[in-house]
Amino acid sequence: MGTASGDDLELPVAGRGRLTERLRLEPVGPRHAEDLWRLHRHDAVAAWHGGRWTVEGSHRNAAGMAEAWETEGVGKWMAYERATGELVGRGGLSRMGADMDLTRQIRSALPGGRWAKERLEIGWTVHGDLWGRGYATEIGLAGLVLAFEELGAEEVVAFTERHNRRSRAVMERLGMRQVGEVVGHGLMEGRNGVHDGATFALYAVGRPGG
Repeated sequence: MGTASGDDLELPVAGRGRLTERLRLEPVGPRHAEDLWRLHRHDAVAAWHGGRWTVEGSHRNAAGMAEAWETEGVGKWMAYERATGELVGRGGLSRMGADMDLTRQIRSALPGGRWAKERLEIGWTVHGDLWGRGYATEIGLAGLVLAFEELGAEEVVAFTERHNRRSRAVMERLGMRQVGEVVGHGLMEGRNGVHDGATFALYAVGRPGG
């Protein structure tokens, strides 16, 4: 089970939680480790994340996501259905490191420097039993509102393995456009396991009206 439902509860970490039409979004912290583990145990999710997360790994990742909120001012949410409190997934923003190889590739693909000011990447992971219901788009929209309306970002990116057509469709529903490709550690179509040199489709969207 997810955490308790109810729109009148005080969202954890003041100002960082969100309520969307169907979802309650909570900034990930150590208390969400079990739900992260449950999410990443599903076969459909594990297939896109290099395998199932362990209990220990889920605790490490939960701690790392909590630290990102404190050190970077942005991070990932856990998503729960408002009506039932059931776990839906996770998603939100990451601030990419200035010296990462992927960051350098993205800067090269996006001339003008608008993205490089905040270096924000948006992503989502929805429980495999709930795919096709629009939850990823709902999480993504919440992340873009945070990026543009509250953080003042001028551009946000998303990327996924080139053959992940489902995730690319979400990016397009969010109004993002493909701006190129980047290469990193990930999945390759037709091959098992995670590899260096995987090709990712890179998408971007600018601030509305910007």
